[in-house]
Amino acid sequence: MKLRAMLLVCLLIGGAYAMYISMVEFQVKGFHDILPGPANSVEQLVFTKPLPVSSEATAWIVTDKEEIVRLLSFLQSVEVQKIDTQLEVSDLDFNQFTISLQDTDENRITILTEDHLIVTEAGEQFTVVGDSLDMDWILQFILTNRPDSG
Repeated sequence: MKLRAMLLVCLLIGGAYAMYISMVEFQVKGFHDILPGPANSVEQLVFTKPLPVSSEATAWIVTDKEEIVRLLSFLQSVEVQKIDTQLEVSDLDFNQFTISLQDTDENRITILTEDHLIVTEAGEQFTVVGDSLDMDWILQFILTNRPDSG
């Protein structure tokens, strides 16, 4: 009888802990909280521009530290929340403007601008909360950093 009571208590404690972890995991967070490492470890930005279905997307890389800092400063105010029902990464629509931040360990986090979705290298998906992602600023940032813009 004591063994059953002890097992029941352990199950209750385990369930409560799992519930707590689940609640914490889906709370609203700042963008910097989901980065795989410190913000200053971001080495490069990889931009992609969508093209018609018959073509491959155009991509370019920016390693200018000032531009990286400018983007990270802007993203500091962006709030995200983990999505409960996540799509397989292969099912996501990457044929849109994207910005990927890659750090020194080659960890990557990608912003799908049209979907207001952020995908980590591990496949975790976060949605931007409210209007915290200023699309006009993002599009201007992408256009400013195009290789043929200057």
